[in-house]
Amino acid sequence: MARRRRRQKDDTWEKMRQQMVSTLSKPKGVEGREIVPEKACGKCKHFSENAWASDGRGFCGVLKVGSDLNADPPVFVTEGDAGMMTMFNMDASKCKYYEELELIDTDGAECADPQYRRAQRQMEKVVKK
Repeated sequence: MARRRRRQKDDTWEKMRQQMVSTLSKPKGVEGREIVPEKACGKCKHFSENAWASDGRGFCGVLKVGSDLNADPPVFVTEGDAGMMTMFNMDASKCKYYEELELIDTDGAECADPQYRRAQRQMEKVVKK
């Protein structure tokens, strides 16, 4: 029984690693990092910034490991423990769970609410539009 649980946990970590390698590590160049799509994960209320990385990585509160928004058709996995790793500027136009935030706080002060906080410089440009 314990062996099966450990194997399932190892499979989850492997899926997370593969997702990071395939989706999050694609080189975008300087110009590519500046582009924030109309429907971006960072504008969704289900996106949660990673507290230890200021590069825009985060997790989806609805979609779980194994989901793929870039697939055709997109793959939506909502069961599991680990949230789908994503970037604030990942295109979410195919996501059926996308809900746009009413407020985006780009200040990043000590009293910022993590639910609304988006510290990336690119998000400041989006809010000013």
